Amino acid sequence: MELINGKDLTGWKATENPATWSVTDGLFQADGKRSHLFYEGEYLKDGFKNFELEVQVKTFRLANTGIYFHTRYQETGWPNSGLEIQVNNTHIGEGDYVELKKTASLYGVRNLYKTFGQDGEWMTVKARVESNRVQVWLNGMKTVDYLQPEKTFKTVPRLGKGTFCLQGHDTLSKMQYKSFRVRRLPDDARSNAVAPVLGAWHDSLVVLQGRQFAFIDLNPKTTLSAKELADYLYTTGINVSMVKSPASAKELATAKNLPLFTGIKVTATNQAKAQASAADYIVGESTDVKTAQALLKGKKINIWSHKGRALNNPMAAELLDLAKQNNIAIEIDNISKSPSVEIIKMAKAKGCKFTFAGLVPASNMQKSMYVARAIKEANLTYKDLYIPKW
Repeated sequence: MELINGKDLTGWKATENPATWSVTDGLFQADGKRSHLFYEGEYLKDGFKNFELEVQVKTFRLANTGIYFHTRYQETGWPNSGLEIQVNNTHIGEGDYVELKKTASLYGVRNLYKTFGQDGEWMTVKARVESNRVQVWLNGMKTVDYLQPEKTFKTVPRLGKGTFCLQGHDTLSKMQYKSFRVRRLPDDARSNAVAPVLGAWHDSLVVLQGRQFAFIDLNPKTTLSAKELADYLYTTGINVSMVKSPASAKELATAKNLPLFTGIKVTATNQAKAQASAADYIVGESTDVKTAQALLKGKKINIWSHKGRALNNPMAAELLDLAKQNNIAIEIDNISKSPSVEIIKMAKAKGCKFTFAGLVPASNMQKSMYVARAIKEANLTYKDLYIPKW
């Protein structure tokens, strides 16, 4: 069933600032102050529980919108029921808040921190919601495959039943919706999939994610394939990168059409061979002060992985100054537990950014949550983290 008739807003009800919404050339358009457009039409009946959804949406620069489901009408504010499929390619936030979650995230539940959509182009967002499972696709690429556990934190929205809602976010957010098609699935449909038990480490991650921390492993020490890395994202919510050497950079093509970052890993001796255009970023690994200096002065890398050695000496302050001067982020390794909290504090005081490594596979997280300790003891905020091409 198509819920946009191409003529008017019949079946939909706008909140707060109804003038934000209009029908332009047969398209739903939002351009103005915050207003949420709730579906209340003839097909709603007692609400949608299990369904397949296909939406055609176009955003303009700095726009933020979203597709809510399992929600219900409320006159003011952000919808406080249901879940949201985020639509945001270039929106950066308002005031002191920085919005990191990108298009085709399941907002606050399974976040993407890399932009895969384009402003000014029609994007196709598909979703399938069936009992305890939510799957989302963007232009044919699966971005979310979330299995809801039996128990979740109170701050994590739960699947239920309800209506749909489109978000008009703010005066800078102009977007258009061309089509909103829904196919009901039986209310008693079952996904036959069981949510994995991830343990206490995942609970800590969820809490920190609720404070906007973006958990991304930009230098995974693993041989997992691109598909296996994407499956890890679906299962845990940890964003992952595929990283290759300059000589193997062509293998990054296997990450195409998967929701992954891509990186090139270099040393002091081969950094000149890395092409920035081949990946989202370049990470440099050093084993001593000399190779660290060569990387930090080489004007090539975005992230410095020091392997816990170069910073355990009196040269640490000088090396961190070089990192700051060249806008190079410092890697925090969850497994080697380096650099020390004291060094992280020093780097933060100098204005350095940070990244995470050692978050893949799940066994690493079961062994160590040093990243959580570092965040707490070094008093890091989500703004202290580096996200490629953000």
